[in-house]
Amino acid sequence: MSEDLNQRIAEAQAKLDAQKQPSAIDSAKGMGVGFKMASDFIAAVIVGAGLGWGLDELFGWSPWGLIVCLLLGFITGVKNIVAAATEAARQTAENGSTGLRNMAPKSGQDKGDGA
Repeated sequence: MSEDLNQRIAEAQAKLDAQKQPSAIDSAKGMGVGFKMASDFIAAVIVGAGLGWGLDELFGWSPWGLIVCLLLGFITGVKNIVAAATEAARQTAENGSTGLRNMAPKSGQDKGDGA
């Protein structure tokens, strides 16, 4: 009797471990997407600031070149973040592979966990 109980406990533990594993992978993928968004935003702002500073030095427009190009870099960074988030949400809706949780699941696609 105790051997059967131990076997059932081991099987239940294996099932729990299998359920926990994908969430750790999803979390890592989500963190990767977040770091990509952050680096894209920072790169766009830095490029805009550098371009503006260069135009100021070249044409003597100081500080207008820096201000305008910095704002353009900020806008481009936000646009990149929105595009990446939209793509991640689309992939999540299709197959759930990006790590970002789908905030509004489609009706009829519940996992059916018995609750």
